[in-house]
Amino acid sequence: MFTLTDDACIVVKAIADTTPGGRETGGIRIYDGSERGTDFALEPAAGPEDGDVILEQSGAHIYLAPDVADDLSEFVLAASVDPDGVVDFSFGTAEKSAPQGMTGVRSTGGHAH
Repeated sequence: MFTLTDDACIVVKAIADTTPGGRETGGIRIYDGSERGTDFALEPAAGPEDGDVILEQSGAHIYLAPDVADDLSEFVLAASVDPDGVVDFSFGTAEKSAPQGMTGVRSTGGHAH
């Protein structure tokens, strides 16, 4: 099952605060990133789109597009924020205690937290 690290939960909730849905329904949507040249793409979301797999962990909402949900089922989402406030997300395997950066995805929304 797709999970988040504690830090990722904190970052996702902070990003949700900037969406029209707020923490009640806002979160991050993960979808196929092939158009951007990546395996997956992430963006803030006010809520799920039709068909999304909806996950909630520690108050953080993640919406997985149907075409990536199975691919991510065994992964953990980690997040960090650099000194400039740029959020970096990475995916790792759930079998490891700490994600082993399989795919790095840089937030393109310029979210400072």
